[in-house]
Amino acid sequence: MSGPGVRARLESVLQGQGTFVTTGHQPILLLGPLYVLYKALTAISLAAQLEQTFGAPVVPLFWIASDDHDWDEVGSTTILDRSDATRTLALPVPAGGERKSVGSHILDGPGLDVLDALPDIVPESEFTAHYLKLIRDAYAEGHRVSEAFARFLAGVLGDRGYAWIDSARPELCRAAAPLYRRLLSDWDGVVEAEAAGARALEAAGFDAPISRVEDALPLFFDEGGGRHRVRRGGAVPLEGWRERLEAAPEGFSPNVASRPALESYLLPVAATVLGPGEIAYWSQLPPLFGALDIPLPSVHPRAAWTLVEARTRRILERTGLSPQDLAAGAEPIVERLTREARPEAVKRAFGHFREDAETGMAGIEAAVADNLPGLRGAVGKMRKGILDAASELSRQVDRATRERLDVRLGQVRRAGANLFPRRRPQERVLNPLSFLCRYGPGLVERLAHETDRQVASFLAGRAEDG
Repeated sequence: MSGPGVRARLESVLQGQGTFVTTGHQPILLLGPLYVLYKALTAISLAAQLEQTFGAPVVPLFWIASDDHDWDEVGSTTILDRSDATRTLALPVPAGGERKSVGSHILDGPGLDVLDALPDIVPESEFTAHYLKLIRDAYAEGHRVSEAFARFLAGVLGDRGYAWIDSARPELCRAAAPLYRRLLSDWDGVVEAEAAGARALEAAGFDAPISRVEDALPLFFDEGGGRHRVRRGGAVPLEGWRERLEAAPEGFSPNVASRPALESYLLPVAATVLGPGEIAYWSQLPPLFGALDIPLPSVHPRAAWTLVEARTRRILERTGLSPQDLAAGAEPIVERLTREARPEAVKRAFGHFREDAETGMAGIEAAVADNLPGLRGAVGKMRKGILDAASELSRQVDRATRERLDVRLGQVRRAGANLFPRRRPQERVLNPLSFLCRYGPGLVERLAHETDRQVASFLAGRAEDG
Protein backbone atom coordinates (compact mmCIF):
# COMPACT_ATOMS: atom_id res chain seq x y z
CA MET A 1 0.00 0.00 0.00
CA SER A 2 1.08 3.58 -0.62
CA GLY A 3 -0.17 6.44 1.49
CA PRO A 4 -1.25 6.62 5.14
CA GLY A 5 -5.00 6.66 4.48
CA VAL A 6 -5.26 3.76 2.11
CA ARG A 7 -5.32 0.94 4.69
CA ALA A 8 -8.61 2.01 6.27
CA ARG A 9 -10.22 2.56 2.89
CA LEU A 10 -8.91 -0.79 1.67
CA GLU A 11 -10.39 -2.57 4.68
CA SER A 12 -13.73 -0.87 4.03
CA VAL A 13 -13.74 -2.07 0.42
CA LEU A 14 -12.83 -5.62 1.42
CA GLN A 15 -15.74 -5.56 3.90
CA GLY A 16 -18.14 -4.70 1.09
CA GLN A 17 -18.34 -0.97 1.65
CA GLY A 18 -16.65 0.24 -1.52
CA THR A 19 -15.06 -0.81 -4.78
CA PHE A 20 -11.76 -0.94 -6.67
CA VAL A 21 -10.43 0.67 -9.81
CA THR A 22 -7.83 -1.71 -11.19
CA THR A 23 -5.02 -1.54 -13.65
CA GLY A 24 -1.86 -3.54 -13.97
CA HIS A 25 1.14 -4.79 -15.85
CA GLN A 26 3.91 -7.32 -15.71
CA PRO A 27 6.70 -6.34 -13.26
CA ILE A 28 8.84 -5.00 -16.06
CA LEU A 29 12.36 -3.77 -15.32
CA LEU A 30 12.43 -0.24 -13.79
CA LEU A 31 8.68 0.14 -14.56
CA GLY A 32 9.20 -0.38 -18.29
CA PRO A 33 7.86 2.15 -20.81
CA LEU A 34 6.24 5.41 -19.78
CA TYR A 35 2.71 4.13 -20.39
CA VAL A 36 2.95 1.87 -17.31
CA LEU A 37 3.29 4.98 -15.16
CA TYR A 38 0.41 6.60 -17.06
CA LYS A 39 -1.82 3.59 -16.31
CA ALA A 40 -1.13 3.86 -12.59
CA LEU A 41 -1.80 7.61 -12.53
CA THR A 42 -5.05 7.15 -14.46
CA ALA A 43 -6.31 4.50 -12.03
CA ILE A 44 -5.45 6.74 -9.06
CA SER A 45 -7.24 9.71 -10.61
CA LEU A 46 -10.30 7.73 -11.69
CA ALA A 47 -10.66 6.15 -8.24
CA ALA A 48 -10.54 9.55 -6.54
CA GLN A 49 -13.17 11.03 -8.84
CA LEU A 50 -15.47 8.00 -8.59
CA GLU A 51 -15.15 8.11 -4.81
CA GLN A 52 -16.48 11.67 -4.85
CA THR A 53 -19.34 10.58 -7.09
CA PHE A 54 -20.28 7.40 -5.17
CA GLY A 55 -19.70 8.75 -1.66
CA ALA A 56 -18.00 5.47 -0.73
CA PRO A 57 -14.35 4.33 -0.76
CA VAL A 58 -12.88 3.57 -4.18
CA VAL A 59 -9.33 2.25 -3.96
CA PRO A 60 -6.98 2.22 -6.96
CA LEU A 61 -5.32 -1.19 -7.20
CA PHE A 62 -2.30 -2.07 -9.35
CA TRP A 63 -2.33 -5.76 -10.30
CA ILE A 64 1.28 -6.90 -10.73
CA ALA A 65 1.03 -9.75 -13.23
CA SER A 66 4.09 -11.53 -11.90
CA ASP A 67 2.86 -14.93 -13.04
CA ASP A 68 3.82 -13.93 -16.60
CA HIS A 69 6.78 -15.76 -18.15
CA ASP A 70 7.75 -13.35 -20.94
CA TRP A 71 11.34 -12.65 -19.91
CA ASP A 72 12.08 -10.76 -23.14
CA GLU A 73 9.51 -8.12 -22.20
CA VAL A 74 9.77 -8.11 -18.41
CA GLY A 75 13.53 -8.33 -18.10
CA SER A 76 14.47 -5.36 -20.28
CA THR A 77 13.84 -1.65 -20.62
CA THR A 78 14.98 1.15 -22.93
CA ILE A 79 16.40 4.36 -21.49
CA LEU A 80 17.21 7.63 -23.23
CA ASP A 81 20.81 8.49 -22.44
CA ARG A 82 22.41 11.92 -22.06
CA SER A 83 22.90 12.25 -25.82
CA ASP A 84 19.27 11.27 -26.57
CA ALA A 85 20.31 7.86 -27.85
CA THR A 86 18.36 4.79 -26.74
CA ARG A 87 20.09 2.30 -24.47
CA THR A 88 18.49 -1.05 -23.68
CA LEU A 89 19.25 -2.73 -20.36
CA ALA A 90 18.32 -6.36 -19.84
CA LEU A 91 18.49 -8.74 -16.91
CA PRO A 92 19.97 -12.11 -17.86
CA VAL A 93 17.38 -14.85 -18.22
CA PRO A 94 17.91 -17.35 -15.40
CA ALA A 95 19.21 -20.71 -16.56
CA GLY A 96 16.20 -22.90 -17.22
CA GLY A 97 13.83 -20.05 -16.42
CA GLU A 98 12.64 -19.22 -19.92
CA ARG A 99 9.08 -20.40 -19.18
CA LYS A 100 8.98 -19.80 -15.45
CA SER A 101 7.03 -16.96 -13.89
CA VAL A 102 9.24 -13.92 -13.77
CA GLY A 103 7.86 -12.19 -10.71
CA SER A 104 8.96 -14.83 -8.23
CA HIS A 105 12.55 -14.85 -9.51
CA ILE A 106 15.02 -13.80 -6.81
CA LEU A 107 17.44 -11.10 -7.90
CA ASP A 108 21.09 -11.91 -7.39
CA GLY A 109 24.36 -10.00 -7.64
CA PRO A 110 25.48 -11.11 -11.13
CA GLY A 111 22.01 -10.49 -12.57
CA LEU A 112 21.96 -6.97 -11.20
CA ASP A 113 25.31 -5.97 -12.73
CA VAL A 114 23.41 -4.51 -15.69
CA LEU A 115 22.12 -1.71 -13.44
CA ASP A 116 25.67 -0.57 -12.63
CA ALA A 117 25.68 1.34 -15.94
CA LEU A 118 22.81 3.63 -14.91
CA PRO A 119 24.90 6.45 -13.33
CA ASP A 120 26.70 6.91 -16.66
CA ILE A 121 23.50 6.82 -18.72
CA VAL A 122 20.91 9.02 -17.03
CA PRO A 123 21.12 12.83 -16.94
CA GLU A 124 22.91 14.45 -14.01
CA SER A 125 20.76 16.76 -11.92
CA GLU A 126 19.80 17.45 -8.34
CA PHE A 127 17.29 14.57 -8.58
CA THR A 128 19.53 11.87 -10.03
CA ALA A 129 20.96 10.58 -6.76
CA HIS A 130 17.45 10.22 -5.31
CA TYR A 131 16.18 8.01 -8.12
CA LEU A 132 19.34 5.93 -8.32
CA LYS A 133 19.00 5.25 -4.59
CA LEU A 134 15.36 4.22 -5.10
CA ILE A 135 16.56 1.72 -7.68
CA ARG A 136 19.36 0.38 -5.47
CA ASP A 137 16.93 -0.10 -2.60
CA ALA A 138 14.24 -1.69 -4.77
CA TYR A 139 16.44 -3.88 -6.96
CA ALA A 140 18.50 -5.28 -4.11
CA GLU A 141 19.95 -8.76 -4.00
CA GLY A 142 17.44 -11.18 -2.51
CA HIS A 143 14.33 -9.26 -3.62
CA ARG A 144 11.84 -10.85 -5.96
CA VAL A 145 11.36 -9.16 -9.36
CA SER A 146 7.75 -8.29 -8.47
CA GLU A 147 8.81 -6.90 -5.09
CA ALA A 148 11.46 -4.71 -6.76
CA PHE A 149 8.87 -3.40 -9.23
CA ALA A 150 6.40 -2.59 -6.44
CA ARG A 151 9.05 -0.81 -4.36
CA PHE A 152 10.26 1.32 -7.25
CA LEU A 153 6.70 2.16 -8.33
CA ALA A 154 5.95 3.29 -4.77
CA GLY A 155 9.08 5.41 -4.74
CA VAL A 156 8.17 7.11 -8.02
CA LEU A 157 4.49 7.68 -7.24
CA GLY A 158 4.89 8.60 -3.58
CA ASP A 159 1.96 8.65 -1.16
CA ARG A 160 -0.93 8.64 -3.61
CA GLY A 161 -3.24 6.31 -1.75
CA TYR A 162 -3.15 3.20 -3.94
CA ALA A 163 -2.67 -0.49 -3.27
CA TRP A 164 -1.02 -3.23 -5.26
CA ILE A 165 -1.34 -6.98 -5.42
CA ASP A 166 1.16 -9.59 -6.57
CA SER A 167 -0.61 -12.18 -8.69
CA ALA A 168 1.96 -14.89 -7.95
CA ARG A 169 1.55 -14.77 -4.18
CA PRO A 170 0.51 -18.20 -2.82
CA GLU A 171 -2.40 -16.65 -0.91
CA LEU A 172 -3.87 -15.24 -4.11
CA CYS A 173 -3.36 -18.51 -5.96
CA ARG A 174 -5.25 -20.37 -3.27
CA ALA A 175 -8.06 -17.78 -3.34
CA ALA A 176 -8.30 -18.26 -7.11
CA ALA A 177 -8.73 -22.04 -6.86
CA PRO A 178 -12.58 -21.96 -6.83
CA LEU A 179 -12.57 -20.06 -10.14
CA TYR A 180 -10.16 -22.58 -11.61
CA ARG A 181 -12.47 -25.37 -10.45
CA ARG A 182 -15.26 -23.62 -12.31
CA LEU A 183 -13.12 -23.58 -15.48
CA LEU A 184 -12.37 -27.28 -15.15
CA SER A 185 -15.97 -28.21 -14.39
CA ASP A 186 -17.35 -26.50 -17.51
CA TRP A 187 -14.54 -27.11 -19.98
CA ASP A 188 -16.75 -27.15 -23.07
CA GLY A 189 -18.71 -24.09 -21.97
CA VAL A 190 -15.54 -22.09 -21.34
CA VAL A 191 -14.00 -23.08 -24.68
CA GLU A 192 -17.22 -22.14 -26.45
CA ALA A 193 -17.39 -18.80 -24.62
CA GLU A 194 -13.89 -17.96 -25.84
CA ALA A 195 -14.86 -18.96 -29.37
CA ALA A 196 -18.04 -16.86 -29.16
CA GLY A 197 -16.01 -13.81 -28.21
CA ALA A 198 -13.74 -14.30 -31.21
CA ARG A 199 -16.69 -14.85 -33.56
CA ALA A 200 -18.42 -11.69 -32.37
CA LEU A 201 -15.38 -9.59 -33.19
CA GLU A 202 -14.84 -11.25 -36.55
CA ALA A 203 -18.51 -10.73 -37.45
CA ALA A 204 -18.02 -7.03 -36.73
CA GLY A 205 -15.05 -6.95 -39.12
CA PHE A 206 -12.21 -7.12 -36.57
CA ASP A 207 -9.48 -9.65 -35.95
CA ALA A 208 -9.69 -11.48 -32.63
CA PRO A 209 -6.60 -10.32 -30.68
CA ILE A 210 -6.51 -13.35 -28.36
CA SER A 211 -5.47 -16.44 -30.27
CA ARG A 212 -7.06 -19.67 -29.11
CA VAL A 213 -5.27 -22.93 -28.42
CA GLU A 214 -7.31 -25.91 -29.53
CA ASP A 215 -9.15 -27.57 -26.62
CA ALA A 216 -7.16 -25.62 -24.01
CA LEU A 217 -8.52 -23.69 -21.07
CA PRO A 218 -7.46 -20.09 -20.40
CA LEU A 219 -5.28 -21.46 -17.64
CA PHE A 220 -1.61 -22.27 -17.04
CA PHE A 221 0.04 -24.85 -14.83
CA ASP A 222 3.63 -24.86 -13.61
CA GLU A 223 4.92 -28.00 -11.96
CA GLY A 224 8.39 -26.53 -11.53
CA GLY A 225 9.73 -26.66 -15.07
CA GLY A 226 7.77 -23.75 -16.52
CA ARG A 227 4.24 -22.58 -17.36
CA HIS A 228 2.19 -24.61 -19.85
CA ARG A 229 -1.44 -24.43 -20.95
CA VAL A 230 -3.96 -26.74 -19.35
CA ARG A 231 -5.09 -28.90 -22.26
CA ARG A 232 -7.45 -31.83 -22.66
CA GLY A 233 -6.46 -35.02 -24.34
CA GLY A 234 -2.81 -34.94 -23.32
CA ALA A 235 -0.90 -36.85 -20.69
CA VAL A 236 -3.09 -35.43 -17.90
CA PRO A 237 -6.80 -36.37 -17.92
CA LEU A 238 -9.49 -34.03 -16.62
CA GLU A 239 -9.61 -35.75 -13.27
CA GLY A 240 -5.85 -35.43 -13.06
CA TRP A 241 -6.09 -31.64 -13.48
CA ARG A 242 -8.66 -31.52 -10.69
CA GLU A 243 -6.42 -33.51 -8.41
CA ARG A 244 -3.50 -31.24 -9.15
CA LEU A 245 -5.60 -28.17 -8.40
CA GLU A 246 -6.58 -29.56 -5.01
CA ALA A 247 -3.02 -30.58 -4.19
CA ALA A 248 -1.13 -27.56 -5.53
CA PRO A 249 -3.30 -24.53 -6.38
CA GLU A 250 -0.12 -22.39 -6.32
CA GLY A 251 0.93 -24.07 -9.57
CA PHE A 252 -2.02 -22.65 -11.53
CA SER A 253 -2.25 -19.16 -13.02
CA PRO A 254 -4.54 -17.35 -15.49
CA ASN A 255 -3.80 -16.41 -19.06
CA VAL A 256 -4.54 -13.11 -20.80
CA ALA A 257 -8.25 -14.01 -21.13
CA SER A 258 -8.95 -15.30 -17.63
CA ARG A 259 -6.82 -12.80 -15.68
CA PRO A 260 -9.43 -9.99 -16.07
CA ALA A 261 -12.14 -12.40 -14.93
CA LEU A 262 -10.03 -13.42 -11.94
CA GLU A 263 -9.69 -9.80 -10.80
CA SER A 264 -13.46 -9.34 -10.76
CA TYR A 265 -13.99 -12.78 -9.22
CA LEU A 266 -11.76 -11.97 -6.26
CA LEU A 267 -12.53 -8.28 -5.85
CA PRO A 268 -15.41 -5.79 -6.25
CA VAL A 269 -14.08 -4.01 -9.35
CA ALA A 270 -16.10 -1.02 -10.51
CA ALA A 271 -13.79 -0.05 -13.38
CA THR A 272 -10.51 -1.03 -14.95
CA VAL A 273 -7.98 1.19 -16.68
CA LEU A 274 -6.63 -0.20 -19.96
CA GLY A 275 -4.40 0.75 -22.83
CA PRO A 276 -5.47 0.52 -26.50
CA GLY A 277 -4.21 -3.04 -26.97
CA GLU A 278 -5.86 -4.21 -23.77
CA ILE A 279 -9.17 -2.60 -24.74
CA ALA A 280 -8.97 -4.56 -27.99
CA TYR A 281 -8.63 -7.91 -26.29
CA TRP A 282 -11.14 -7.06 -23.55
CA SER A 283 -13.70 -6.64 -26.33
CA GLN A 284 -13.37 -10.40 -26.82
CA LEU A 285 -14.13 -11.27 -23.19
CA PRO A 286 -17.86 -10.59 -22.45
CA PRO A 287 -18.96 -14.17 -23.31
CA LEU A 288 -16.29 -15.59 -20.98
CA PHE A 289 -17.36 -13.29 -18.13
CA GLY A 290 -20.95 -14.38 -18.77
CA ALA A 291 -20.10 -18.08 -18.79
CA LEU A 292 -18.31 -17.69 -15.46
CA ASP A 293 -21.14 -15.54 -14.02
CA ILE A 294 -18.73 -12.72 -13.19
CA PRO A 295 -19.76 -9.04 -13.55
CA LEU A 296 -17.92 -7.19 -16.31
CA PRO A 297 -16.42 -3.93 -14.97
CA SER A 298 -16.52 -0.62 -16.78
CA VAL A 299 -13.53 0.04 -19.04
CA HIS A 300 -11.68 3.34 -18.87
CA PRO A 301 -8.85 4.27 -21.28
CA ARG A 302 -5.53 5.18 -19.72
CA ALA A 303 -4.04 8.61 -20.20
CA ALA A 304 -1.59 9.01 -23.07
CA TRP A 305 1.05 11.72 -23.10
CA THR A 306 4.03 12.82 -25.14
CA LEU A 307 6.69 14.53 -23.07
CA VAL A 308 7.98 17.47 -25.14
CA GLU A 309 10.93 18.96 -23.31
CA ALA A 310 11.86 22.64 -23.68
CA ARG A 311 14.95 21.84 -25.76
CA THR A 312 12.86 19.63 -28.06
CA ARG A 313 10.17 22.30 -28.33
CA ARG A 314 12.77 24.84 -29.43
CA ILE A 315 13.95 22.50 -32.19
CA LEU A 316 10.38 22.02 -33.38
CA GLU A 317 9.75 25.76 -33.39
CA ARG A 318 12.93 26.51 -35.35
CA THR A 319 12.11 23.90 -37.97
CA GLY A 320 8.36 24.53 -38.11
CA LEU A 321 7.61 20.93 -37.10
CA SER A 322 4.99 19.39 -34.85
CA PRO A 323 5.74 16.28 -32.76
CA GLN A 324 3.58 14.19 -35.11
CA ASP A 325 5.75 15.21 -38.07
CA LEU A 326 8.47 12.95 -36.63
CA ALA A 327 6.23 9.88 -36.30
CA ALA A 328 7.88 8.26 -39.33
CA GLY A 329 11.32 8.99 -37.93
CA ALA A 330 13.68 11.90 -38.38
CA GLU A 331 15.19 10.89 -41.73
CA PRO A 332 12.31 12.04 -43.98
CA ILE A 333 12.50 15.43 -42.27
CA VAL A 334 16.29 15.49 -42.64
CA GLU A 335 15.94 14.82 -46.35
CA ARG A 336 13.33 17.58 -46.74
CA LEU A 337 15.39 20.10 -44.84
CA THR A 338 18.42 19.18 -46.93
CA ARG A 339 16.51 19.73 -50.17
CA GLU A 340 15.16 23.02 -48.92
CA ALA A 341 18.63 24.16 -47.83
CA ARG A 342 20.24 23.61 -51.24
CA PRO A 343 21.47 26.91 -52.69
CA GLU A 344 18.75 28.24 -54.98
CA ALA A 345 21.21 28.82 -57.84
CA VAL A 346 22.36 25.18 -57.65
CA LYS A 347 18.77 23.91 -57.65
CA ARG A 348 17.93 26.02 -60.71
CA ALA A 349 21.06 24.89 -62.51
CA PHE A 350 20.25 21.21 -61.87
CA GLY A 351 16.70 21.73 -63.08
CA HIS A 352 17.84 23.43 -66.29
CA PHE A 353 20.47 20.74 -66.88
CA ARG A 354 17.96 17.89 -66.56
CA GLU A 355 15.53 19.61 -68.90
CA ASP A 356 18.29 20.32 -71.45
CA ALA A 357 19.72 16.81 -71.09
CA GLU A 358 16.32 15.19 -71.65
CA THR A 359 15.70 17.34 -74.71
CA GLY A 360 19.18 16.73 -76.11
CA MET A 361 19.10 12.98 -75.50
CA ALA A 362 15.66 12.67 -77.06
CA GLY A 363 16.99 14.37 -80.21
CA ILE A 364 20.07 12.13 -80.37
CA GLU A 365 18.00 8.98 -79.83
CA ALA A 366 15.58 9.94 -82.60
CA ALA A 367 18.39 10.78 -85.05
CA VAL A 368 20.29 7.56 -84.35
CA ALA A 369 17.13 5.46 -84.57
CA ASP A 370 16.45 6.87 -88.07
CA ASN A 371 19.97 6.80 -89.42
CA LEU A 372 22.23 4.51 -87.39
CA PRO A 373 19.96 2.06 -85.50
CA GLY A 374 22.91 -0.16 -84.61
CA LEU A 375 24.12 2.49 -82.18
CA ARG A 376 20.97 2.56 -80.06
CA GLY A 377 22.78 0.64 -77.30
CA ALA A 378 25.61 3.14 -77.22
CA VAL A 379 23.12 6.00 -76.98
CA GLY A 380 21.40 4.25 -74.05
CA LYS A 381 24.74 3.90 -72.24
CA MET A 382 25.43 7.57 -72.89
CA ARG A 383 22.04 8.55 -71.38
CA LYS A 384 22.67 6.39 -68.32
CA GLY A 385 26.18 7.76 -67.87
CA ILE A 386 25.01 11.36 -68.03
CA LEU A 387 22.12 10.77 -65.57
CA ASP A 388 24.34 8.74 -63.21
CA ALA A 389 26.93 11.51 -63.19
CA ALA A 390 24.22 14.07 -62.47
CA SER A 391 22.84 11.93 -59.65
CA GLU A 392 26.29 11.51 -58.10
CA LEU A 393 26.89 15.24 -58.24
CA SER A 394 23.47 15.78 -56.67
CA ARG A 395 24.44 13.47 -53.82
CA GLN A 396 27.66 15.39 -53.32
CA VAL A 397 25.67 18.61 -53.17
CA ASP A 398 23.40 17.03 -50.52
CA ARG A 399 26.41 15.90 -48.48
CA ALA A 400 27.91 19.37 -48.62
CA THR A 401 24.55 20.87 -47.65
CA ARG A 402 24.20 18.44 -44.74
CA GLU A 403 27.65 19.40 -43.49
CA ARG A 404 26.54 23.03 -43.43
CA LEU A 405 23.33 21.95 -41.64
CA ASP A 406 25.05 19.44 -39.39
CA VAL A 407 24.01 20.97 -36.06
CA ARG A 408 20.43 21.59 -37.14
CA LEU A 409 19.97 18.10 -38.59
CA GLY A 410 21.54 16.57 -35.50
CA GLN A 411 18.97 18.40 -33.40
CA VAL A 412 16.15 17.06 -35.56
CA ARG A 413 17.48 13.54 -35.14
CA ARG A 414 17.66 14.02 -31.36
CA ALA A 415 14.09 15.29 -31.32
CA GLY A 416 12.99 12.28 -33.36
CA ALA A 417 14.77 9.87 -31.00
CA ASN A 418 13.08 11.55 -28.06
CA LEU A 419 9.52 11.75 -29.41
CA PHE A 420 9.34 8.66 -31.65
CA PRO A 421 12.26 6.36 -30.79
CA ARG A 422 12.53 3.52 -33.29
CA ARG A 423 9.56 5.12 -35.09
CA ARG A 424 7.26 4.21 -32.23
CA PRO A 425 5.43 6.50 -29.80
CA GLN A 426 7.65 7.67 -26.96
CA GLU A 427 5.35 6.20 -24.30
CA ARG A 428 5.69 2.69 -25.73
CA VAL A 429 9.50 2.63 -25.79
CA LEU A 430 11.16 4.96 -23.32
CA ASN A 431 11.54 4.31 -19.62
CA PRO A 432 10.60 7.26 -17.37
CA LEU A 433 13.92 7.24 -15.51
CA SER A 434 15.77 9.80 -17.66
CA PHE A 435 12.85 12.22 -17.45
CA LEU A 436 12.54 11.69 -13.69
CA CYS A 437 16.24 12.35 -13.19
CA ARG A 438 15.98 15.56 -15.20
CA TYR A 439 12.75 16.97 -13.72
CA GLY A 440 12.25 15.13 -10.42
CA PRO A 441 8.96 14.53 -8.57
CA GLY A 442 7.54 17.66 -10.20
CA LEU A 443 7.15 15.67 -13.41
CA VAL A 444 4.87 13.16 -11.67
CA GLU A 445 2.92 16.02 -10.12
CA ARG A 446 2.39 17.61 -13.54
CA LEU A 447 1.39 14.28 -15.09
CA ALA A 448 -1.04 13.61 -12.24
CA HIS A 449 -2.60 17.06 -12.66
CA GLU A 450 -3.04 16.64 -16.41
CA THR A 451 -4.39 13.12 -15.89
CA ASP A 452 -6.98 14.45 -13.44
CA ARG A 453 -8.16 16.88 -16.11
CA GLN A 454 -8.33 14.19 -18.77
CA VAL A 455 -10.23 11.75 -16.53
CA ALA A 456 -12.71 14.44 -15.50
CA SER A 457 -13.31 15.32 -19.15
CA PHE A 458 -13.85 11.66 -20.05
CA LEU A 459 -16.33 11.14 -17.20
CA ALA A 460 -18.18 14.31 -18.14
CA GLY A 461 -18.46 13.06 -21.71
CA ARG A 462 -19.83 9.75 -20.51
CA ALA A 463 -22.39 11.53 -18.36
CA GLU A 464 -23.54 13.60 -21.34
CA ASP A 465 -23.85 10.42 -23.42
CA GLY A 466 -26.09 8.97 -20.75
